[in-house]
Amino acid sequence: MSDKKVINMGDRRRKQGKGRLLKHKGYPQLKRRPVRKAAAPIAPTGPIQLDDFQVEAIEAVLAGRNVLVAAPTGTGKTMIAEKLAEKVMGEGMGLIYTSPLKALSNQKFSDFKEMFGDKRVGLVTGDITINGDAPLTVMTTEIFRNKCFEDLEDLHNIAYVVFDEIHYLDDPHRGTAWEESILFAPPHINILGLSATVPNVKEVATWIAEVRNTDVLVVEERERAVPLEINWVSPDNYILNESQAKRRVKKLIEKRKEEIQQLRTRGRKKYYR
Repeated sequence: MSDKKVINMGDRRRKQGKGRLLKHKGYPQLKRRPVRKAAAPIAPTGPIQLDDFQVEAIEAVLAGRNVLVAAPTGTGKTMIAEKLAEKVMGEGMGLIYTSPLKALSNQKFSDFKEMFGDKRVGLVTGDITINGDAPLTVMTTEIFRNKCFEDLEDLHNIAYVVFDEIHYLDDPHRGTAWEESILFAPPHINILGLSATVPNVKEVATWIAEVRNTDVLVVEERERAVPLEINWVSPDNYILNESQAKRRVKKLIEKRKEEIQQLRTRGRKKYYR
């Protein structure tokens, strides 16, 4: 392909609109891609300033209290667990981090290894066991529950258990693992519960306080740090906002009406022949 043809091809593409397919004999078809908004410039970063709910929760867990944190996704709940892990590990004690989600477990396993090193962090799931005797272990809630029943000796040095996504307590199929873990965890183990979706967080805290005979601090944050934005994807893979999507739908409806009317007109002509 000569340079001249390449330049003409680009001109035609600009005239026809960004992202549209070029159908020209002899030229390869260009891949159609979603039209995305330009990314906002990244603001210069500085020292991390914790939100008030993070400060309150961190101070509480560092003081050895049981804490239940309910905050929207993206507000930095896991930082509370990381600060707690630094304190617990610094005191020579152990911490168990539970998660019902495999992707989250793998992510936390990787994060904690960066913080404390490979030898001090383990991962235990139904599929895999890596360094299972490490002082900081990421595991499923079901495995922690089983340890409470069968392997209490292994929990004697554990200071805290973190229940990430603790709202699974209300899950009809898996919730019993969370319930039994809270009920039968040894008394010397404190609890840090994290969740984005606990509508009755104070009731849950009251229940935990009753069954474990201790106080539970509730820390709530309602402001969403990462706003949700709803967009639509057109059949030809364009990302549209609400007004654009409405216009597209209106055009498709009008087009469909015209097609139906044309089919009806052809049908009448055929009928009267």
